[in-house]
Amino acid sequence: MSSRADRSRIRVLRLCSVFEPPPSALVGRGVKFDPIGGMQNHTAELTRALDRRGVVQTVLTTRPPIAPYFQRFGEHTRVIRVGLPLRRFRQLYALQAEIIAPILALRADVVHVHLGEDLAVLPVGATAARLHHLPLVLTIHMSLRHTLAVSDLRSSVLKTLGGPIERWGEHSAEAVLVITPRLHRLLLSEGVEEDRLHLIPPGVNPSLFEGPFEDPFSGVGRPRILLVGRLAPQKGVSTLVEAAGLLKDPSAKVLLVGDGSERPKLEREAKRIGVGDRVRFEGFVAHERLPAALVHADLLVLPSLYEELGTVPSRWWCC
Repeated sequence: MSSRADRSRIRVLRLCSVFEPPPSALVGRGVKFDPIGGMQNHTAELTRALDRRGVVQTVLTTRPPIAPYFQRFGEHTRVIRVGLPLRRFRQLYALQAEIIAPILALRADVVHVHLGEDLAVLPVGATAARLHHLPLVLTIHMSLRHTLAVSDLRSSVLKTLGGPIERWGEHSAEAVLVITPRLHRLLLSEGVEEDRLHLIPPGVNPSLFEGPFEDPFSGVGRPRILLVGRLAPQKGVSTLVEAAGLLKDPSAKVLLVGDGSERPKLEREAKRIGVGDRVRFEGFVAHERLPAALVHADLLVLPSLYEELGTVPSRWWCC
């Protein structure tokens, strides 16, 4: 594609603290960086869909140490990953992003910021947009003000510092996208203009659910109780592990599809309460293989302590 053709297309600079990882990030050291989640899938599927429509996109996101710095993503898109090899503080990626984003915005028509549990992405994106007089679009994947539950020092800091940042973005962005009717109603009641506020629930790629699917857990008996998600405190997985001890059917198995910082603690807890033979830790499963896991489950459990709108229920419905 020629540079002249590039200039004739809409150009988007997308900032998101997490994005779909390469396969190498699903094993080894990459597991420690929570490589799979709803926001990762949402931003990637949106990017793919826009790429198919010819939109030129640059995605600026964090870099787990096993991922490339630069990656082509579709025909018109590039992904740029920055950050330090740290498990916490979003790898301090903002130190590099605040320098790179204004440079990338020189060749953009719009800046699209995806807000999750991150303090830096909105200020960095807004600064780049304002510097070049570009419209700012804000998608709120998880409201720090209205949804985040305070359970520890980290969540307390996120809510205290991130709440005002989020509120500023809601009232200053040219367009605000939310994924739940609840948050849409709350922001309207707080004075966000209706013509700037848009309710767009996450979509599901139906092509991923065109079976039939082989059983990915053919060695596991039935019934199967399935959890799909990161093994992180906010997902409430410890409640499910504890509940496994109350199952009356001795043949029932609890399958935890996912990985994360809580896994060692959960494995110890399962062993301590005597359900190590019932609770199976399957680790991360590639995005395209999740439909098979869902199809061959008997019960889906979502014990999250807080969540804006998880993508797993939508996938379950498609199955």
